[in-house]
Amino acid sequence: MIFSKSISRRYYLSGIDWVMAALDRLNKNHTCIGNHSQLVLVLNGYLSKADLAKTLEKKVSNSSFYKGKIRRAWHHLAPYWVCLPQAFDGEDIRFFDLASKNKQALDATIQVCSKTPFKDEKTLLAFDLIHCDEHTYLIMRFDHRVFDARGAEALLDYVLDESDPGRSYNFPSQDSQLHAWKGRFLSGQHINRFLRSIYSPSTQVASLPQVSKPDIQHRFYHTTFSGDQTGAIEENALKNAGYLMNGIFFLSCAAKGFNGLLEEKESSQNLLIPINVDMRETKFASEKYFFNHLSFMLFKVKTGLEISEYIPLLKKQFIDQTRNKILYHFENASSLMRIVPLNVLSIFMKWRMKKNPCSFSFSYVGNQGFGLEQVNGHAVVNLFHVPIVPIKPGVGIFFTRFNNKLNMIVSSFDNTLSEKEGQYLKEKIISGLNQSKPDEL
Repeated sequence: MIFSKSISRRYYLSGIDWVMAALDRLNKNHTCIGNHSQLVLVLNGYLSKADLAKTLEKKVSNSSFYKGKIRRAWHHLAPYWVCLPQAFDGEDIRFFDLASKNKQALDATIQVCSKTPFKDEKTLLAFDLIHCDEHTYLIMRFDHRVFDARGAEALLDYVLDESDPGRSYNFPSQDSQLHAWKGRFLSGQHINRFLRSIYSPSTQVASLPQVSKPDIQHRFYHTTFSGDQTGAIEENALKNAGYLMNGIFFLSCAAKGFNGLLEEKESSQNLLIPINVDMRETKFASEKYFFNHLSFMLFKVKTGLEISEYIPLLKKQFIDQTRNKILYHFENASSLMRIVPLNVLSIFMKWRMKKNPCSFSFSYVGNQGFGLEQVNGHAVVNLFHVPIVPIKPGVGIFFTRFNNKLNMIVSSFDNTLSEKEGQYLKEKIISGLNQSKPDEL
């Protein structure tokens, strides 16, 4: 493993990193799991646990990305990341050999893996291995405090790549960013004005009720579209939303599907949908594998509309927010929150989510960070994500691409979305993507 000279220097967390750490704390206060996610890499044939353990013990042991924690600099209080190198034990890999070829048994096992907390607060990665129906499902759980979706994909690519032992790897360093205060406060003003325009006094946000439960469980509903199905969906996106507007088309289908779950569909209600957007270029250096290179948009549309009506409304808001640099202002203004302790910030965010609720979370990651064609001689078939959504709004709809396949995940908590409702939402979104009429709930 080759490290850059900058690895000994500190990485001071960005404002977005701090927000993600607060979301992690908020989730842990209500469930046994934080704001983590997992990648599911699908391989042809059966990759042995021994081979995987050998690879991970070589690449993960004593790395700067296996364990770590947050500290504050005593002289200016900016938070920074501390790496804690430690050996990786191959016995920590859980192995599941499923005799059944039943997809429900496979989903249930992936479900068990996705909602498993890390062994301790300092652990950032965990691995599981599933054998089922002549395929291997290699699972990497990752902590969102240090990795986002594409960064985790790129790291998994590095960890599993045995073909180039000299491949360079660089852990990032970043200064404390205690400068340009005027610009950060101006960004804060832009965001406050933007939020006031979104959450006007007359705004009634449509959201799903959350029931009180002593044991809140995570659920997910996954769909992989074949290459042909993905091509047909992209043709629909081009025809209905236009060039480079796949994300707007997917969001419109998600909004239409979510409408079917609402008991009230009066035009006075609105869907409020937060979107996270990857801020990196298509190809990025290893320094950007780590931490959160994303920002946010927020869309507001009426309930009860058709997909064809949602598309122009969402497209206009996307263009307006891009022109007004909302992504930049969210990213820039968030640095002002780093002075707030995490427990206080998580309480503030909980209050803010109650005061200014959202309907569901959404993201579309159109570029992938994993590029290996095989792992230990086993052909790579697919890679999809199973993210844990924030406890509020408790429902997220996420699209990712891998090679020529589109993956969709509905991620939720069972105090917000029942299993019947989750399956219905998934099927209704699929119907919208294919431009067919869905069945009634």
